[in-house]
Amino acid sequence: MQSHVGTARSIVRHILVYFLQRPRNVDLFIFWRALFTMWLSLIPSIITPDYTWPAPAVTTVQRVTPPVPAVPGANSRWLWGKAHGLLYHFSRCYCYLFGLYFDPHIIQLPFGLVLKWTDRTSVEEVIAMQMARAAGIPVPRVLSCGEHVTPHLTREVSILMTRLPGFSLVNSDDPLEVADEGPWLEELKTCVHAMREWEPPSQDIICSPIGTALRSSRVPDHIMGPFKDHKSFYQHLFAPASQHGFISVDDYNNTFATAKQLQQRPYKVKFTHGDLKAHNILINEDGHLAGFLDWESGGWYPEFWEYTTAMRFGRDSWWYQVTMWMGGYEYREELESDRALNLLTVDSYIAF
Repeated sequence: MQSHVGTARSIVRHILVYFLQRPRNVDLFIFWRALFTMWLSLIPSIITPDYTWPAPAVTTVQRVTPPVPAVPGANSRWLWGKAHGLLYHFSRCYCYLFGLYFDPHIIQLPFGLVLKWTDRTSVEEVIAMQMARAAGIPVPRVLSCGEHVTPHLTREVSILMTRLPGFSLVNSDDPLEVADEGPWLEELKTCVHAMREWEPPSQDIICSPIGTALRSSRVPDHIMGPFKDHKSFYQHLFAPASQHGFISVDDYNNTFATAKQLQQRPYKVKFTHGDLKAHNILINEDGHLAGFLDWESGGWYPEFWEYTTAMRFGRDSWWYQVTMWMGGYEYREELESDRALNLLTVDSYIAF
């Protein structure tokens, strides 16, 4: 510690001597910036926004359903909500201090922590994250869950979690060369396939990990269910179907018939991430899977949902090929039906 103090004093002394020898109209901004840079060099790394906690190595992922964690109590959520509100305001100063853009939804904090606070964050997401992490999937560790009971505030739940290392993948029009990809590709496939072997509470019910509503960006109000059976699920999906946007009645009828094929055969219920997109995957410098993020849509869905939701857009894009390689090829017919369903219902949720 003494050496750090001595070094700091020496740097300050040299900076002062340099600027005192310059003309009086010297730019003070440069002076203070130099002092600030010196100060940053003395800050422990754990305080900086770049600090991350190690990601769990993807060695073996549990193929047996992990226990469903207990839902945090109402009093606990209320107390943590107050604490998270203070962290929100603290982050404004923290981001300003480090020259970061303040994101009110993904809130940066010291000690390798992040506070997620969006209108889609929920207790169900907390449970899905905890189940996935318990199974060995590289998911941030949940530290606390806060609830915010404010009439004018749509962001009702916040999650304090660890920050994972790595960078997000970006979709492109490049062809997928499996041999050229890093080990992350096989590791991600292992995670997805392991989840799909978990035993659901029932092969009939479609719901969140705790039996409540599901959140999805592809339905009105971005929330649906829970559903006691598959019939109720499909009725909800098809309810907002509209002829709007179709050039003719025949075109609408043909599209509707294609979408209806989803109901032609029974499907098993599988545990599903629900938003399997490139930007939700973190890769480290060695090419290994470092993070599997955003579990707000996680829950029990029909087996095709994971793949068709990920492949509805960007046909033949790089990520489309990744998803197809991981198992989406088994659901090509369902994909065409799901795309038809999207054409029928997109007007019901695109504005939200």
